[in-house]
Amino acid sequence: MQRYTVNHTRTGRKLRITPSNDAVKQLRDKLRIAWKSQVHRPVAAVCQALNPIIRGWANYHRTTVCSHTFAYLDSWMFRRAAQWAKRRHPTKSVTWRSQRYWGQLHRRRKDRWVFGDKHSGYYLLKFSWFPWRQHILVKGTASPDDPNLRDYWQRRWEAHAPTLKPTQRRLAYAQDGTCPICGVDLFNGEDLQIHHLLPHGDPQRHDERYQQLLHLLCHQQLTSAPRHSACAQAPPVHAGELPCSQVVS
Repeated sequence: MQRYTVNHTRTGRKLRITPSNDAVKQLRDKLRIAWKSQVHRPVAAVCQALNPIIRGWANYHRTTVCSHTFAYLDSWMFRRAAQWAKRRHPTKSVTWRSQRYWGQLHRRRKDRWVFGDKHSGYYLLKFSWFPWRQHILVKGTASPDDPNLRDYWQRRWEAHAPTLKPTQRRLAYAQDGTCPICGVDLFNGEDLQIHHLLPHGDPQRHDERYQQLLHLLCHQQLTSAPRHSACAQAPPVHAGELPCSQVVS
């Protein structure tokens, strides 16, 4: 955090807040431990372990001046991923490891250096995918639970979802703009997918009461977990409610 001189403010100075060096060091230590603990795990498990850490830290610091810090962390993560791949395949060439673990795995980004599993579609998030976003204060004591302010909250959420399809918009509105799996804002730059609470073949599968809007990685993590047959007989629920922790995709 530092103050610097500008001409267009009343005081002639402006506060510039950046992620602290201590915070970055603590994050690196946490990620380093996570990388080492996943050295013998498949790449999909590596992404599942690291992505919540990346997402949480990036969302917390994205309201600061963070672009340089995020670029540095992405470079640091690339080196850690390269070390992980080399330790898994010490006799393979750099070209072979690059072709196996890196590619354009994010469908909406023209970035071929995304680390992940090409077979399952799991990929590692990048800090730079969470651009700076100004925090807009909520008016007064406005609450999402206030039925008189539903239109106000809908306008806030729709401002972040210009490219969503009508069904996705309605689900996001019913879920208060939050992913029910990770509890994070749906509109944080990640891909979104519709999750079905009923199994294939059920006539009500495409009823919005039995659907949820999730982050792509949350959806992958949920559907890769063991399924309980009891969930297939789940009672009617509203969008955003989860009848049990393991449900059919």
